[in-house]
Amino acid sequence: MPLGKVRTTIVVAGWLLSMPALAHSWYPPWCCNDHDCRELIEARGETVTETAQGWRLWDGRLIGRDYAKPSPDMKFHMCEEPITKAIVCFFAPPGAS
Repeated sequence: MPLGKVRTTIVVAGWLLSMPALAHSWYPPWCCNDHDCRELIEARGETVTETAQGWRLWDGRLIGRDYAKPSPDMKFHMCEEPITKAIVCFFAPPGAS
């Protein structure tokens, strides 16, 4: 492969790999610094149901209303500690159910 094409491939690959971090760069650094946070995807079974106490996750965990933070993109997001799966941050759309 010619040197110009190799450089272009490397630049494009780097740009594409950086896209997820740019897409959710609003996550607070103290929360997860973009590494352990993600949007919850209903199509994958990651459902969120509003209860009187807060939000119930598909796996039975409950996020209290006082713990949830507003989601700036109007979607549910969660940051988990990778080993224990403890929820570090939870973001809910304002008025979400």
